[in-house]
Order: sequence, then C-alpha cells, then structure tokens
Amino acid sequence: MLDFKPPKENRLVIGSVKSLLPLLMRLTTKVSHVDIDSESLDKLKSTDGYPTILVPNHPSRADPHVLFALSTRYGERFRYMCARETFDRKIAGLKLRGFFMTRLGVYSVIRGAVDRDSFRMTRETLAKGGRKLVIFGEGEISHQNETIMPFESGIVQFGLWALNDMEKAGDLKPLYLVPVGIKYVYKNDMWGQIEESITNLEQSVLPDPADHPKDLYDRVKNLGGSLLAILAREYHLRFGKESSLNERIQQMREHILSQMESFLELSPQSDRNPLRRVRAIQNRIDEEIYRDVDEMTEYERGVHAQRVDKFRQFYTDVRRIVNSIAIYEGYIGEDPSQERFLEVITRLEVEVYGRSNVKGPLDAFLRIGSPKNLLDSYETYKKQKRQTTQQITLELETDVQNIIAGMP
Repeated sequence: MLDFKPPKENRLVIGSVKSLLPLLMRLTTKVSHVDIDSESLDKLKSTDGYPTILVPNHPSRADPHVLFALSTRYGERFRYMCARETFDRKIAGLKLRGFFMTRLGVYSVIRGAVDRDSFRMTRETLAKGGRKLVIFGEGEISHQNETIMPFESGIVQFGLWALNDMEKAGDLKPLYLVPVGIKYVYKNDMWGQIEESITNLEQSVLPDPADHPKDLYDRVKNLGGSLLAILAREYHLRFGKESSLNERIQQMREHILSQMESFLELSPQSDRNPLRRVRAIQNRIDEEIYRDVDEMTEYERGVHAQRVDKFRQFYTDVRRIVNSIAIYEGYIGEDPSQERFLEVITRLEVEVYGRSNVKGPLDAFLRIGSPKNLLDSYETYKKQKRQTTQQITLELETDVQNIIAGMP
C-alpha cells in the first residue's frame, strides 16, 4: 500500500506560493483573475470557530489554485484532501509535486481502500476545528463548467463521524458543510481556437479530414460519431443502423461498464447512475492495486503483481467512461456558447490525445452558498444512518448546482 502523505504546513512555502499565485495561475492554468464577492466571504465568516468542510465542484485542474486564492483572500490557511496518486506526479520531470503539496496543507487519501491514516487525519482535523477542510464533492475533475456530477457521500460521512468523535469526547458542537461553486468564463473571443482545435481533431480522427461539414456544431457531432465508430470496432460492438448519437453513447457506456463489472466480479448494476458504477469499479481496482503486500510471500507478491497489471489496464476504460458522462447530443445546440464548445472539445481531446491543453485566458468565479450545520441532522442520523447521509449529500449537490446556475 502507498504510504500516507500527511500535511506538513510550511510558512515559507505557503508565503512564497501566495506571492507568486497570480503568476503561477496565468502560466499553468490560464486563469488571470479570480472573482470572489464579499457576500461569499461573509457566509464563510459565519463558520469561524467551528469545524468546517468546504465542498466545491471540480470542473477544472485550475480548481485547487482557485481554492488557494480563496484561502489567501480570506486570510486563513485551509487544509485539503487529495487522491494519493497525485502526489507522485512530476513537475518538469522531478518528483516535487508531493513535497509542495504537503507543505501547502494537502494530505492524501487512497480511493477504494480503508485508508485509516487519512480517515484519522480527517476526523482529527474536524474534531479540533483548527483548519477549514476542502474536499471536492465530485471526487475528480468533471470538465463540466455548468453542471456537476453526483457527489461522493463520503464527505458527509466524514462530518458525521467527526460529530460522533466530539460527542464521545463530551465536546459536541456545530460542524458546517459549505457549498462552493466554481465557474470559468473565457475573457476573449475563442472561436479561432475552437476552429483550430476542431481541425486538429479532424486530422487525427477522420480518414479524409477535408471531407467534413461546414458548420462548427455539425463538425463536432461528426467527430463524436466517428470516434464512436472506431471504439465500437475496438470493443466488438455493433450499433443499430437507426440509433441516434445519444443511443450509441449509452450503448457504448453500458458495454464497457458491464465488461469491467464482470471481470472484477462486481454485481451488475445497470439500473444505477453510470458514475456510481464507475466509482465502484475504480474503488475495486484501487483496492487491489494498493493492497498491503508486507505479509505476502514472494510467490504471492508475484501473483499479485500480475493481477495488478491486468487491473491497471482498466484505468483507460474508467477515464473513457468518466469523460463521456455528461456528453449528449444537443448539449452544444441548447446553448452554442464558446464555453460549451470548448467543454466538449476538451473531452474529445482527452479521448484522442490523452490530455487537453489549457485554453484561455480565463476569469474564475467563486461563490459560496449558505453553510449547512450538520449537527441539526445528527440525531436523525443516529436512527437512519444511510438515508440521512444520502439525503444531505443530495442537498449539498443541489446547493452547489444552484450556485453555479446563478453565476455569470
């Protein structure tokens, strides 16, 4: 199992990043300005002195920078939870990311595993109430600027566990969940970049890139249909001749999910939300990959390594499903804004190239909703744990969606 990465806040590192943040954001995320209104700061102020979890949506890899900007503007250091594998990613070929993350107050969690060290850190952070804690509600980047994916219920569960710890210690007090909405708006006319990105995708995907529709929206739909046809051959899947683009997307998604569930020996869940099925699959993969091998024999470790190699192959399929969750025919047609075009183009680029280059410049907008006092639901939770946790999670998700809907 990967080692736990605890927070190691360092004043020098935090101070340096604060002073360099505007430059870092422009260089790495193309965000030139973060707009935070005074009303949002007042709402956050009402939670001072109490354990608090900030729960933002996660539309972009710029989001951690935006939350750090909020921390700087608010004048208080936050603590952040982040997936363990992120700490090992390199900066300019060097393993520096983990060093800086922990010094900025970030700690790790292994998804799908009983990460006792991370759970203990979360509960201690909340029970002591010394730091506001940031946990992204969707659990991963959604690439969705106007809508959100279903929230993880674990965030609410952490808060309820912390209340239980406080009650045992004889120090029960309010604990707040704070909904946070983040949205990005392009500052300039992006239609030239949109045209260029579509052309590059056509050259990589279409057998005859010059033979394409003239309308930009039709060209995006043509790319989507061509990618589905290629993937159908790869997965030995046949679409109905009269099936719509939406029906083909859903058929492809169901086919991949069912195959993974079968291999991983998970019960078929065709009636569940696709993202929840993906999370169950991802948790199962992570559970196997990060199993503790210390007590295994040499032979057992070898067998486990072979199994891990097989499991790792599913990461591509998992990313493919997550990347397609919010895609449907008509999304751009409903509101043909440059933001929606670029959302879909980003997903197509991730599918074709494995990643998408950041486009900009961007303005980031952050708004905070009314804090939810979890203590108000604590007695109900004792009687109906699962139902209460799910209900609060849904309410929090709805609050964040409403915040985004009311933003510029």
